[in-house]
Amino acid sequence: MNWRTARNALEWLLSSGSSLISVEFNGGEPLLEMATLRRAVEFVEANRPPGTRVAYSVTTNGTLLTPEILAFLFEHGFTISISFDGVEAAQRKRGEGTFEVLDRLIEQLREEHAPQLAPHVKILLTLVASTIPYFAESVRYLLGKGVQAIDIAPRLTPDPDWHPSCREDLERTMDEIVRLSLDHWRRTGTVPVSFLAGARPPDASASAGEFLCSVSAATSLSVDPDGRGWACPVFASSLQELAPLAREASRALDLGEISAPSFSGRVAGLPMRVRKLRLFTNRLAKRSSYGACADCSFVKECHICPGSISHNPTNRDPDLVPEFICAFNFVARTARKRFDEMTDGEISAAWQRRVDKAICALKEAVEVSVRKGAANAAQKR
Repeated sequence: MNWRTARNALEWLLSSGSSLISVEFNGGEPLLEMATLRRAVEFVEANRPPGTRVAYSVTTNGTLLTPEILAFLFEHGFTISISFDGVEAAQRKRGEGTFEVLDRLIEQLREEHAPQLAPHVKILLTLVASTIPYFAESVRYLLGKGVQAIDIAPRLTPDPDWHPSCREDLERTMDEIVRLSLDHWRRTGTVPVSFLAGARPPDASASAGEFLCSVSAATSLSVDPDGRGWACPVFASSLQELAPLAREASRALDLGEISAPSFSGRVAGLPMRVRKLRLFTNRLAKRSSYGACADCSFVKECHICPGSISHNPTNRDPDLVPEFICAFNFVARTARKRFDEMTDGEISAAWQRRVDKAICALKEAVEVSVRKGAANAAQKR
């Protein structure tokens, strides 16, 4: 991304009127453009409105994290998300020869940046069917390295190695992850695996909600290297070849050139466009080969990324959830419920406090946006 594009994106963000903004760098590999990243941080620091707080984050494969770069990121309070799938046998599926590099990096972080490790570094572990046998071993390895935050998600795109027996393997290894996390919590008071740190299942009267994800809220926008805005990078046609269902969604989520006069209007019209797409709505109509979502005890809290449905080139049904995604979500939420019971509800109570705080911040941002929109409309009149 050239500096002009980055600056246009940052100027739009800084003009949002929110008291808390987030600047995220991802890719691709964002550290390949470290000069632009540094310049972007300097620009934000020099131009952010008084009283505005900025949260920086970067998602990286970790292979370019030098001591100099780490020092800069920690100096500016970055959250560093490192894509790392754990033990060597699992990481080899992601990239040959990368385990040794990342193993040394994690060791360096523990030895030289211990105070920053827990609050500022998290590991992004992508689970695929072929790495399920190493799943618990990878979590044990990362905890042994001093990692305090592990985000785990199943592969978004179709997994050719998934078959029905994989679910039983997943359930067995999830039991071990619950045990490891419980031991860690008793020793440290922290929950290392993110999906275990959630709330109790909602009561029976709670609504399942209409939307599958928060894309229609337009609270998190992405800009590609060409300066085009997207409501979600998963559907950015400029970055990838999309399957038919995804192409339809991409047209709705395409916000156009960020420097164009029509950009704000495209953002404002996003909820209406998303509402027309069944891919993002009708949660209770969704299903997988395991059954109907409406019949699932976790339907009110289950997160299904619409991209997992639409990125299968052979799928034309916006209600058909991939088997792997459904199995992982069910097993993970069953584990979360069990973990919460083992901790006498302390985990869900702490999580709810964080959610309530985040909701207050979101309401504040929405109110600011509404006031700004009203002021702009008045000026035009």
